[in-house]
Amino acid sequence: MCTSFIYRGQDTIIGMNFDNNGMKYTIDTKNPKWFTVLVDGGRGMLPSFGVDRLGRFFNNLVVDSNGKGLYKRASKKVTHTTKLIEDILNDAICVENLGEYLENIEVVNTPYWSSHNMICDSSANVWVVEPGRGNISNPSKSSPFFVMTNFPLWDNLYENVECDCRFKAVTCSLEKAKQVNVETAFSILDTVSQRNGEWITAISMVYSKSLNTVYYCLNGNFNERFEFKFL
Repeated sequence: MCTSFIYRGQDTIIGMNFDNNGMKYTIDTKNPKWFTVLVDGGRGMLPSFGVDRLGRFFNNLVVDSNGKGLYKRASKKVTHTTKLIEDILNDAICVENLGEYLENIEVVNTPYWSSHNMICDSSANVWVVEPGRGNISNPSKSSPFFVMTNFPLWDNLYENVECDCRFKAVTCSLEKAKQVNVETAFSILDTVSQRNGEWITAISMVYSKSLNTVYYCLNGNFNERFEFKFL
């Protein structure tokens, strides 16, 4: 399943492994501000993860449900994980003011899905939104990096739930790294890429803020990379 991290060093580096179980997906660059991956989980193509030229990042990852945070129709007081992401893409929500926004709205899941969002602003401040659990704020100065996979971070913080092996591996690699660049990030993603089983790594992406560029490879082929440079 998916792995993501934000590294806050001399350069802001964002890494993401998109692990797929056969769902249709596409890379969307129609909006020149964003590099976005759309996935069809049965309700049409919807945003799964993306990054823009300012270093703002989002993802929408599967997570085990705790039976709470179930779908409600969107209103002035309620939104759901997909609409939250779409509102960020459409500039209806300013990511830099996301903390204030989350204090005044309940975020729930979409029908038949349980997911959580990691959202990063242009200064590498991170918020994790976990419907039915809670929201986590991780300011850029509080740690040199932030990692998220598919287990609930809220439960890990407050109920001492065991981290998964990909989370541990990425955390260990980032702790040992003196400095992280594009090559380092791809190497880390390679070590936790999924080659067998139900979920297979379909896209591995690294964004460099200083280079203003997204680098990515497909189907675990880390030797053949593509790039998308923001204007």
